[in-house]
Amino acid sequence: MFRTTVLTFSLIGVAASVLAQTNNAQPITTLQDLQTSLADIKALLAAQAQELAAQRRQLEAQKAQISALRLQIDQQYTNLTSNADAGTVTAFSSDSIAVKDAIDLRTGVEALAASNVTTAVSPAAESVPGTAQQKPPARVVMSNESSDAPLSIRFGHGSLTPGGWVDFTSYYRSTNVGSGLGTAFASIPYSNTVGGGLSETRFTAQSSRISIRADELFGATRVFGYAEADFNGYLPANAYVSTNSDSLRLRVYFANLSRGRWEFLGGQSWSLLTPNRAGVSPFLSEIYNTQHLDTNYQVGLTYARQAQLRVVYHATPHLALGFSAENPEQYTGSAVTFPTLFNTSQADLGSSSGGATATPTLHPDLIAKLSADGHWGPRPLHAEVAGLLTPVAILTPASITGTTRTKDVREGSGISAAVNIALSQNLHFISTAFWSDGGGRYIGGLGPAFVVQQNGTVSSPFSVELLHSGSAIASVEWRVRPKTVFSLTYSGVYFDRVYAVDPSTGKFVGYGFPGSANTNNRALHEATFATQTTLWKHPGYGAVQIITQGSYIERTPWYVAPASPQSAHVFAGYTNLRYVLP
Repeated sequence: MFRTTVLTFSLIGVAASVLAQTNNAQPITTLQDLQTSLADIKALLAAQAQELAAQRRQLEAQKAQISALRLQIDQQYTNLTSNADAGTVTAFSSDSIAVKDAIDLRTGVEALAASNVTTAVSPAAESVPGTAQQKPPARVVMSNESSDAPLSIRFGHGSLTPGGWVDFTSYYRSTNVGSGLGTAFASIPYSNTVGGGLSETRFTAQSSRISIRADELFGATRVFGYAEADFNGYLPANAYVSTNSDSLRLRVYFANLSRGRWEFLGGQSWSLLTPNRAGVSPFLSEIYNTQHLDTNYQVGLTYARQAQLRVVYHATPHLALGFSAENPEQYTGSAVTFPTLFNTSQADLGSSSGGATATPTLHPDLIAKLSADGHWGPRPLHAEVAGLLTPVAILTPASITGTTRTKDVREGSGISAAVNIALSQNLHFISTAFWSDGGGRYIGGLGPAFVVQQNGTVSSPFSVELLHSGSAIASVEWRVRPKTVFSLTYSGVYFDRVYAVDPSTGKFVGYGFPGSANTNNRALHEATFATQTTLWKHPGYGAVQIITQGSYIERTPWYVAPASPQSAHVFAGYTNLRYVLP
């Protein structure tokens, strides 16, 4: 139709030109004059044909470029969404496309192909992390030319995309930790106990996961909703006898809105204190939570999944500042010894008798994070720093003081830092560090945030003493082949000790005091080697993966009784077969 229209207008132009020349020249009276006029018309038609041929060649070249670009974006989109759903490694690059950016770019390419726009498209212009909030909102658009793409259900300007994986895991531990798929690092049994003298080997499908993602547009505002669950929830006492009724567990469930330079999140998500691989993002492909099958990840990882309100300002495509108000918890765990007269319902003891909603809280935990993405020489670099403010408040009733009740309030604090450096194209070094006064629960809940003392007499008010704690991780991730990733990780955790004398008994109370239980850990260390291999992958049918992990973990208490082991240790090995849903 396009060529026919152009040819018609060309012929009209030629005729008009000939008529104009005829009107300005002598009338055609001889055969020679007629032949000359026809020759002129043929010359003009030949010129128009050459021009049309050139335009056709240009259009075909642009169509080929669009097709190639679509295939490239589809592959990047598939890889990133599979990473986001499957938790696979995404090597950070300043030119990588986050999941939401891949959706934007894919949408633009589909629109370009549909309209045959001849303007050149540059993928690099759309691929800078952090620029997604400055682009128009996008929705998932599936290509009409191929069904080999992740399943997505469209409705109006929105879409729903299911995801997850079917999982079979076998694991072995050299001592019977007895904590299920996730290793209870803080309570590894000592060799002089029954658990320490026996091993455990188990099969489980608990890590199977289901998720659903929703994308929608409201004017210039893009809305991204995400819900994710696995089967690592509460288990009845007889769960493994016959039915293995693993309970469904909510992991994350949030809505994320972005408009211009601003981004807002509400719901349950990964804490802002969790290290990122790139940017300030709640999306799994941009969060660092290791490559491990252990659902407690790695000793020393600072993280939490909890309800929060978050706002992020993207000052530039490479610089972002985030702030969140997150669910607090006055956590001590069961290792702390309290004064006899203290009401322990004021602390989360890590059990149903003294934690969760029974524990009072003063105000939400407040977290701020600054993230920068740039280059270290020619290689991409991500660096971030975050700060934590977490409160503790306890009450001394009038029945203790004999006069009026008193309240002691302390504001715990912490600081974290993380870096992700591309040492080469397929080799990345990742390191995190965290130090706090009262932030112990963010180190995987491995130690207490505070202890309680009663200095003086039995009528003295109780006081809060914050506990120093810190952790560090160093990891190398190597993509040996396009479908195989190796990771080597080493980490350590340290908890300080704080104790005093209980005036009611004359004995020590607190954490790490002389004669304390061997659950009062001073340090924990872990070395882990993990692999992830994709055996087969197709955008329309999913992927099959083999994942392995081997870990050596050691914990050392503050006090060791005579003739007792100096430390507890365990070797844990995991093998996993996983089918990732398309």
